[in-house]
Amino acid sequence: MSSLSPVDEVEMETREASPAHYLIKIDSFSMFGKNGIDKFETKEFESGEYKWRLVIYPNGRGKDGEGYVSVYLAMTNYTNALTSNLQVYATFSIFLFNQFSGKFCYSLGRARQFHALKQEWGFIKFISKKDFNDPLNGYLVDDKCGFGAEVFVHETKAVIECLSLKNTVDNNRYKREFKILNFSTLKEKWNSEEFTVGGYKWIIDAYPNGLGQETGQSLSIFLRPVVSNNRASSERVRPCYTIRIKNYQGTISDHWFSASESVGWGWPSFIKLSTLNDPNKGFIVNDCCLIEVELAVQAISS
Repeated sequence: MSSLSPVDEVEMETREASPAHYLIKIDSFSMFGKNGIDKFETKEFESGEYKWRLVIYPNGRGKDGEGYVSVYLAMTNYTNALTSNLQVYATFSIFLFNQFSGKFCYSLGRARQFHALKQEWGFIKFISKKDFNDPLNGYLVDDKCGFGAEVFVHETKAVIECLSLKNTVDNNRYKREFKILNFSTLKEKWNSEEFTVGGYKWIIDAYPNGLGQETGQSLSIFLRPVVSNNRASSERVRPCYTIRIKNYQGTISDHWFSASESVGWGWPSFIKLSTLNDPNKGFIVNDCCLIEVELAVQAISS
């Protein structure tokens, strides 16, 4: 495989119809070599609202192309079209005219992705110079030849993700205790006040009488991010967190939270109510329950 990343070895078929998007006739092909022109770029043509050109290497592209004519398709307006997240997918074929048969040999259509870091795709070994120069083959006759191209665009928005990992050992670790007062009188939901960790605001949601199938059976408790209009909808944050009741074994969890969704993640069955309310356990004292949280942001994806 060439370091220049050509597409796969060229497979050719033949048809009578000329290429739909571009055709070039070259007179005095041998003058490329005589004049030291190793690379020729055709004028631009349009397809799929983008601009393209053929790039022809008469003596091959690089060391791997020695003994061949190399032909590539290049996207020319990538500086405008491929800024931000946009990448362009195109299925293309490159054509060579046979002057004896009046037909076109063409590469089978190949779908490739064009972007700012990969502006060209093509064939480093499009045709051997031996076959191309043989007058009996009809490709180069009286030093004249013809090349062409078809390009069919399939446009898409690429998803580009930037992941920032955090040091949760040395920095960004948060510990706090919250009091749930009048615990026995709470019927539905208790919310902690907001607290900020890693640049994000969080809330603890507790359901003293349980939630869903755990209603009447367990204490349900969750960590929830506070939605911010300053965050992109695609942004995600991953905290590692422990929530525990004072004097009770805590549980560690981690989860990717979306910055645009105020959805909690935790434990529907955190502790059985029969255990929590047992006066001999000491979890509820003077109708007060102490909730401890320890949280560190591990990663942010945007």
